[in-house]
Amino acid sequence: MKDIRNILASKTKQALSSNLLNADSIRKNIIILDELKELIPPLMDEEFAQLEKNILEHGCQTPLQVWQTTKAQLGLPYNQEEELAYVLIDGHNRHRICTQHNRPFEVYMLFFPSIKEAKDYMIDLQLGRRNLTTQQSSYLRGLRYNNEKIDKNSNLKAVLSKGQTDPSGNLTDDSEAMPKGQTDPSGISTAERLAKEYKVSAKTIKRDAEFAKGLDKLDITLRNEVLKGTTKVDKNVIQKIGKSTDLLKPIGDIETLMKLTTDNEVVEKVNPQNENIERQANELINLSKKFAKSKSKADLEEIIRLAQEAISQLN
Repeated sequence: MKDIRNILASKTKQALSSNLLNADSIRKNIIILDELKELIPPLMDEEFAQLEKNILEHGCQTPLQVWQTTKAQLGLPYNQEEELAYVLIDGHNRHRICTQHNRPFEVYMLFFPSIKEAKDYMIDLQLGRRNLTTQQSSYLRGLRYNNEKIDKNSNLKAVLSKGQTDPSGNLTDDSEAMPKGQTDPSGISTAERLAKEYKVSAKTIKRDAEFAKGLDKLDITLRNEVLKGTTKVDKNVIQKIGKSTDLLKPIGDIETLMKLTTDNEVVEKVNPQNENIERQANELINLSKKFAKSKSKADLEEIIRLAQEAISQLN
């Protein structure tokens, strides 16, 4: 069995050089996967129009980031097991504009062992950008947490399938899989680890996870409208939709969403916005007390983030 990493490296050296014409075959065969494309927060119409204007006037200044893998690894049809595939990781809007107007662009090659690592990279890349809304940042952090939990669940089941049992003595099929309170090998929980990485609280990460689950139960059009802010839905409603297990198909419009939440009593009878603001206010008070003792930059940044989120709820 040949070393796939060596194969990929040698193929890349053959495909890329200072002569951009040598990369034409890559640019013409870029694959766009919906599950990766949907990780990209949607641009507002005016933002897309400005990007298009810039590219038409000045060319595509930023290379598109492409994941070099194999069709076999992606589960795509192939002629040879080593047949390469080039998956778009960053630059979906630029790719759309350049393709539509037949404008050239450069590519920057990336390598990941699996699609899980590719998704993590994309999420971190988007979170590093400053033009995200509060909703978009929350969604991306929640996706990262949910992906980590799915990956941990898969790894645990792989171990248990070899004849081992969980601490209770039984093979578990629970979505959380890991016994409650159990931590990963680093000694901290997934929520705590991501909270430290993104400079928020572990509770925020878990709320983000419910928000992401809820948004993923909307169809892509409605989800993008919520993320862009063109359709206003209280975050508390989306989080509670994430806990619902009886939805058979994606929710396609706001009327259906509100009817479902009302019919299934997903939304409390009290005003969810007021309840949410009260919760945020209590968190701000507790964090302020903590900051008074710690003088921690991370605590201060979390206070600022929560304050901004509360302000957005009042708008």
